[in-house]
Amino acid sequence: MATIKAGVARLNPRSLYLFTQKLITRMTGNPNFANPQPALADIQTKLDEFETLAVAALDGTRRDRYVRDEAAKELKDMLRTLANYVAMTAAGNGNVILSSGFDIRNEAEPVPPVSVPGAVVAERSTHGGVVNLDWEVVSNTVSYQVMMTTSDPSMADAVWTSVAVTSKSKAEVNNLTPGQYYWFRVKAVGRSSSSGFSDPAMIMAA
Repeated sequence: MATIKAGVARLNPRSLYLFTQKLITRMTGNPNFANPQPALADIQTKLDEFETLAVAALDGTRRDRYVRDEAAKELKDMLRTLANYVAMTAAGNGNVILSSGFDIRNEAEPVPPVSVPGAVVAERSTHGGVVNLDWEVVSNTVSYQVMMTTSDPSMADAVWTSVAVTSKSKAEVNNLTPGQYYWFRVKAVGRSSSSGFSDPAMIMAA
């Protein structure tokens, strides 16, 4: 389903004039829009007023430019109302929206789901009680969550604890007990999905 793009917020005076004139031309006699709101005649009247003020402001005073800008705001409000009318009439039909002179928004492409991190490696640090973890980078990932357990992960009662959240494909885990075995697993978190957990990596802390 197509979504209309009003596209008037950043239009400068000349662009606003040309865009409004295009809308009036496209919608006049357009069978898709039997009763435009606001009426095209009212928009044309406001456009003529705006054109006069815009010309006066070219070499005019600060007040002339202020009056022009206020008229531009009023004209933009009318175009936003017209855009709402077009959207309701078109009911998501992109061809009908485009026939009005308005544009349609680009639909964001769906982000592919993130995959499970692979090749998780755990290595002892040169510092006691510290383990360094490393794994393969996963595309479209925002962050990684690292979990740890001291129980055999094949057991149903293994309790996992979150020990790190990082945007990098590595992490350092501190304050471990020397001689204790630890298992670590990692999952990737994307903008719209999360992966499953990786296979555990086991190491004995030094």
